[in-house]
Amino acid sequence: MTVDRERSVVFGEAVEQYDSARPDYPAQLITDVLEYAPPGPALEVGAGTGKATAGFAARGADLTCIEPDPRMAAALTAKCPGARVEIGFFEAYVPDRAFTLLYSAQAWHWIDERRRWDLAHATLAPSGAVAVFWNHYVVTDPDLRAALAAVDSRYGVTTSSMHRDGSPRAERSEHELAHDPRYTDLDQRHYTRTDRYGTGRYLDLARSVSAYRILAPDTREEVMEEFAALLGRDGVDLTFTTDLTLARRAR
Repeated sequence: MTVDRERSVVFGEAVEQYDSARPDYPAQLITDVLEYAPPGPALEVGAGTGKATAGFAARGADLTCIEPDPRMAAALTAKCPGARVEIGFFEAYVPDRAFTLLYSAQAWHWIDERRRWDLAHATLAPSGAVAVFWNHYVVTDPDLRAALAAVDSRYGVTTSSMHRDGSPRAERSEHELAHDPRYTDLDQRHYTRTDRYGTGRYLDLARSVSAYRILAPDTREEVMEEFAALLGRDGVDLTFTTDLTLARRAR
């Protein structure tokens, strides 16, 4: 499957919303990844505005970050001035060192699926670790979630809807690695928490998701209006599950 490049860089149109409304990543996840990986330099693929980068930078990681959108990269540099930022696609990146950790937060599905594990293998030092992870947002109230999903359906928002169940991206990564002899020590971990989002923040979160960003602006705002009507003034409880897949370069 060819990656939709146009869709993969729509996030730069909503940098402020992306950075303010998207959740951070659990501190325990960052601890687990750094404990799993050997010491040494780390490469982040699809760093965005630095939602994950900041946590790794705070632990003193030697970071190189790849981000294709210059608008996102500018926000990343402002947030994490100590990280080296490369603007471009991972598929075109030529590493100047072997990395002991490659990680990707909420972005690995944008990498060409025919090449991504080849590229990761070529980038990693022997026994280097790869960590890919995603936040999955679920409206806690099942009736409200179903009503929001019905809005998605009416507007043709399907595969990347915020209101679907399950995390197929994490499951796919696990399946791919389990059948690749170049990787070993496969591990899956999950982190769950809840948070309260006001209606405005929830709408900003939705506006930062590619499935809604690619809609025509008028259509997108119609969707947001329907979401707002369902949420009312009270906002919404969200359950966040962060799915982490870990593996190590075997050879």
